[in-house]
Amino acid sequence: MMEPLGPFQDIWDAWVEVEHDISQKPLSHFERAAQIQFEELREHLAHGDREAAARELIDVVSIALNHLRNLGFTPDEIAELAKSRAHNRMRGQAKTILEKYQTDYGI
Repeated sequence: MMEPLGPFQDIWDAWVEVEHDISQKPLSHFERAAQIQFEELREHLAHGDREAAARELIDVVSIALNHLRNLGFTPDEIAELAKSRAHNRMRGQAKTILEKYQTDYGI
């Protein structure tokens, strides 16, 4: 049987031991943690280290999962949220989403 978070279930499980600590963290913790990962990602890319860059992006996923944990979501609920978001917001709308980032945020 497939775990609710698929290949990301192991990441979820790795953080169970500090679940209480994570539940006490403010949004700013997760925001800064993600910024740090992107700073590290930038360094790896500058050195042409694709594998290390990929690991930093997995760490970004870990941070997102831990913030979802912080918000009280279970792996099953996260799986459903991800499916719903993909089907109801992203599928068939990727071009529009990219254009919105361009026009609204200049990126």
